[in-house]
Amino acid sequence: MKRKNRQAFWVFLGTIVFILSNASQAAAIYVDPGDRFNLRLVTPIENNSGVSVWDSRYYPGDVLSLKMSDYLFRKMKEIHRVDATRLVSDNPPFWPGQGFSAKDMILKVCLEELSYKKKDTLGSKVYWDIVLHAYVYSGATGDLLFDSVIREKDDRQYVLYTDVLDAEPIYWEKFERTPYWSATRKALDRALAEAVEGYGGYRVVGQIIAKAERVDGSFTVSKKQQDRLYHINLGQRDSVKVGDVLAVTRASSVRTIAPETPELHFPQIVARVRVVFVKDNDAIVEIIKESKEGPVQLGDSVSMPLSGKRDGRGL
Repeated sequence: MKRKNRQAFWVFLGTIVFILSNASQAAAIYVDPGDRFNLRLVTPIENNSGVSVWDSRYYPGDVLSLKMSDYLFRKMKEIHRVDATRLVSDNPPFWPGQGFSAKDMILKVCLEELSYKKKDTLGSKVYWDIVLHAYVYSGATGDLLFDSVIREKDDRQYVLYTDVLDAEPIYWEKFERTPYWSATRKALDRALAEAVEGYGGYRVVGQIIAKAERVDGSFTVSKKQQDRLYHINLGQRDSVKVGDVLAVTRASSVRTIAPETPELHFPQIVARVRVVFVKDNDAIVEIIKESKEGPVQLGDSVSMPLSGKRDGRGL
């Protein structure tokens, strides 16, 4: 077997092993162009860290759960085509009766650890360790789709000596100016990203629907470039922007030895395209990379995350 063929064989085998080992995990939720869906946040976020932050000396009582919930909910509302709502019930068996669809997801987040310390040596050096546990449930069934532990651990050096939460009670006005709140926000951002961008997140799937025809005498599209331009049925309504890089995928399947899943279907990336023109309901893309063995064809799928970096790499 030639070296090139051996490499291809091992890449293919590695892909199969990965798919089989992850068959029981949550797959991405694919939504059609124009779809809207609900992302619900179980509120308030649980604070199991033992750290209490007071609103003020006149209003004692922990407000950290509320502040985290408000921050994460604002970030959810920024995601295109997602209807962000709060869910006060923390009882999954009762969720299916509340009108959830198969594409709705429910996000529950718990703050498990918020530890910090300060060391004074030629100024102040502060350390923090934030741990969140995020759970993503199906709105339709209440079943747990996947969960993830997110950790933000780092330190910062201050040239001057600084008083960083040395005394209790801790007041919100002071806490929100510390690196600990900044680190907590980063952890919350990551929890949301794993829910909507990660392996079990949302993907809008469109299609390659036509070749881009060159008008005779056009100066804007060269004959050479025309062979690399296609129309897709995703547009501004789907948050597509000029410059976005999208993945072109094609369905594939593999037989397994598992009786409960005799055949697995999965998409493979065959090309990456860049958006060069966009309208409300469609766009024109240019191929920037494609498989020599399987070039772009009409009917191929175009996969795009609703949020996060659009570099054409994720599925």
